[in-house]
Amino acid sequence: MKKHKKHADIKRPSLGQFGRYELGLIGAPCDVITSLVGSVTISLGEGYNITYIDADHQVGEQPLYVNLTDRISHESIAFQGSLNEFDRKILLSQADILLVNGNHFKAKKQIVFCTQKKRESLERKLDRLTDVGLIILDQDISEPHDYLKSALSNYKEIPVIRIDAVDQLSNWIKENYQLQLPPIKGLVLAGGKSQRMGENKALLDYHGEPQVAYAARQFKALGIDPVISCRKEQAETYAGDYELIHDTFDGLGPNGAILSAFRSDPDAAWLVTACDQPLLKSEHLQQLINQRQPNKLAACFHNPETKFPEPLITLWEPKAYPRLLSFLSMGYSCPRKVLINSDVHEIHVSDTDFMKNANTPEEKEALKASIVS
Repeated sequence: MKKHKKHADIKRPSLGQFGRYELGLIGAPCDVITSLVGSVTISLGEGYNITYIDADHQVGEQPLYVNLTDRISHESIAFQGSLNEFDRKILLSQADILLVNGNHFKAKKQIVFCTQKKRESLERKLDRLTDVGLIILDQDISEPHDYLKSALSNYKEIPVIRIDAVDQLSNWIKENYQLQLPPIKGLVLAGGKSQRMGENKALLDYHGEPQVAYAARQFKALGIDPVISCRKEQAETYAGDYELIHDTFDGLGPNGAILSAFRSDPDAAWLVTACDQPLLKSEHLQQLINQRQPNKLAACFHNPETKFPEPLITLWEPKAYPRLLSFLSMGYSCPRKVLINSDVHEIHVSDTDFMKNANTPEEKEALKASIVS
């Protein structure tokens, strides 16, 4: 007898204690860690949403969240209160880099300090060293503690720097951030009902093949395996030729398709196109990839006709998933509205014909004529 499941089988994003990219700084006095975090934040420069997580020493081990992104006015925002693990992850879902005081809290990856003051304390916390990426030596320490050499199986592969090498530490954080960037997956939106066209837009022939095949081919030219988004009742239309994602957010149009893609893989960055854009080429998708800024919610083109971002030729980063859901919870199902009201990288180009789509027979014929000419 099949075991009954109380909850839906939904894939969870790969998050740590606080978020996606978190580094626990452990083994140095708290004031040293705090000071170094401030220096590193300045060294990293603009462009990263950085949050430092420390303990509020006045009330014990209650976390204190300080956003360090605003370095122009030198202001910081502190979040304090009783937050459970889910509250924390919601609060920090838009952070790019989470620097955690590892003396108080666990983190997915660790930077270990070797200091005389915290030598014994660190030895008692070896169970927190699950993925050490870097070792930092204090001024009066010549080499890592002997117990670290024994405890870390990959000790010889871990880089070691001095505590005053702030630029080296910042560069390591940047490089490690780049190494863990979410992979890009391609999504072709083909689940529309095509009511104005009167026939399935995904099957229209502009280039000697169904438009859905043409759109998929643009992804393949970039080495990206395309996934076709469609309604469940359309599965037979596309079955056998492509990987499919069925809409699991009914009645939400493109927004539901994008959310369904993130639901299937919340750790991917989804490069989204619509099936009714016959002038779109792989070079336009490559432009989004080339100008990708993972610290932004998305990379998208500016559409001069609407004077807004174009949501259906967009590279959506994983941090877009909780934001799309948040907008949906407030009654907004328009992905363009999310782009307009979020931190995105908007690309302005002179030739915007590739954004044109066809929703009516008249528009279809006009686009066919432009392709022939």
